[in-house]
Amino acid sequence: MGNTSSSNGTLSIVLDSPQTPNASFVAGRTLSGSVFAKATSNVNAVRIDAYITGKERTRVRYTETTTYRDGNGNTRTRHHTRYRHAERSICRVNVNLGQVDNAQAGAQFRFPFRIELPPDLPSSMYIMRNGGYSKIDYKFKAHVGGHHKVEQLFNVMSAPLSMQPVPNLVPPIVRDVQSCCCFNMGTITMGARIANTRIGRGETAIIDFACKNQSRQRILSVTVEIKQEVNWSAGYHREYSTNVLARRLFNRTERWGEMSKEEAKAKAQSRKNNTDSHRDRNQQALQIIHKAIFDGENRVLLNVPTSALQTYHGALVQVGHQMKIKITFDGMCIDHPTITVPIYLGTPTSYGAQIASPQPSIPVATAIATPSAPPMGVTPSPSAPPLPSEAEIDLTAPSAPPAEWAAAVTSVPVVVGQADVVVGGKAEDFDGEGGAAHASAFVPVAEVVPSLGNLINEIKFAVSPSDTVRKRLDDKKWSPVFNAMTPMDYSSVIKAVAIEFDQPDIAALIAPAVRGGNFTHEYVIAALRVVSDWLRSPTIAKILPFCKDLHSNVGKIKGELTDWERVCTERDFEQALAINGQESLA
Repeated sequence: MGNTSSSNGTLSIVLDSPQTPNASFVAGRTLSGSVFAKATSNVNAVRIDAYITGKERTRVRYTETTTYRDGNGNTRTRHHTRYRHAERSICRVNVNLGQVDNAQAGAQFRFPFRIELPPDLPSSMYIMRNGGYSKIDYKFKAHVGGHHKVEQLFNVMSAPLSMQPVPNLVPPIVRDVQSCCCFNMGTITMGARIANTRIGRGETAIIDFACKNQSRQRILSVTVEIKQEVNWSAGYHREYSTNVLARRLFNRTERWGEMSKEEAKAKAQSRKNNTDSHRDRNQQALQIIHKAIFDGENRVLLNVPTSALQTYHGALVQVGHQMKIKITFDGMCIDHPTITVPIYLGTPTSYGAQIASPQPSIPVATAIATPSAPPMGVTPSPSAPPLPSEAEIDLTAPSAPPAEWAAAVTSVPVVVGQADVVVGGKAEDFDGEGGAAHASAFVPVAEVVPSLGNLINEIKFAVSPSDTVRKRLDDKKWSPVFNAMTPMDYSSVIKAVAIEFDQPDIAALIAPAVRGGNFTHEYVIAALRVVSDWLRSPTIAKILPFCKDLHSNVGKIKGELTDWERVCTERDFEQALAINGQESLA
């Protein structure tokens, strides 16, 4: 796998090849390489600078209609095709590579660098529709004193997903089967279990499904599919794209069979009379569904294509994924019951063990020929942080440096940590095709005044809500905001997190800081009331251990739960009560 490079004759960028299947640099790991510079004339002193940009970029095509009157006084209409563009900074880092002193014309220099990428960067992406597009791209740019600019595009892959699965057990539910919107044909009981709703692109989703048909309608099929929806905006104009990534059929079972007339009549009568036999029949159906789901007797393996985009919610670009299970009945004008479950697609967990930092095959000593009496001096960047030893940073030369730079003299390596990276920025939009002038503009993030409203706004538009919250928790100036947080404020912060999967983590992250650590049952209840039904159990599991008055108010919390949720969280309550008891004794 070769290195990526870009050159304009005076400057050349060579990025070390990442050891990933799709040649992408992984968020949270290192981007390394070298910038090569050549003096075109004798110079006394010149500075070499570089910077990395990551941006959301969008374009939306729309039609503008105008009316006018012709020479005869008739009203005419003109339709004009227009384009609206927008972009927003995801990250930016400035790198002072160093300075060249007393250089002779023709002298060559090499400036190695290693830059730690933020761990929460979204993957590179690109999609087109209706003359518009939505993309996330990353560029490495370099220049000499503001001149001889050169840039190199590079791909980023989001950090591997956590090894901790996020299962979703859809409790058995009963749906009426209706014909022509008003004729009741009976009921159907169904349930499902998704082993892990955080799925790596290229990996396999495991879905268990079961249903009991208690209607007069025949089931034709039951399908499961993964749907991807991309929305993007530029100014007030919006565009979207949807497609089905994968689809499979479940195998037919004997429980799919429709009821006979006699069975339907007996069921309707018992339901009308609300007899014990009706309640027993419903309870029996629920038990059958529950058992079938956990036995895995009707399981489907659904392969997620590697071409799928990462689930993402940015200021301009939103990518969402859903898993939909649909029962299709025979006949016309029949409702088709469905189960819809949100899922999160990202980088496979297995990549965490496979990915290594870029490891070029040729060491520095043999890759770059250094003259014994160089005709110039190379001064390292004064702003560069103190460097560890060369063995510790494991700096290696590109495996295939450009031949024309073989005699370059190597500067001291520059290492940039994550603390120097500016994450996030203001979205801007503009008309026309002339986006080039705007592409280089960078709007720095202004100092934010500590307040609940500003915290919520930051979370809504953050590249990484968890990273934003951690920074504010570590900043003493923001402590009063968390100390004064009411249960309603707490729920508002959780609700501000656009990607639902992150809401339990944010709730747990903030809990210890609320009211100086006095996190009580009111906050637990407030969180339960704001998250989606399928996230209530995971949220309970994460925030119960922080509840200081759990022993005296456990009944109030359980009163907010359904019977099914009480069963699912029984072990979580036991563990939290034990932890709470030990803290009380201490």
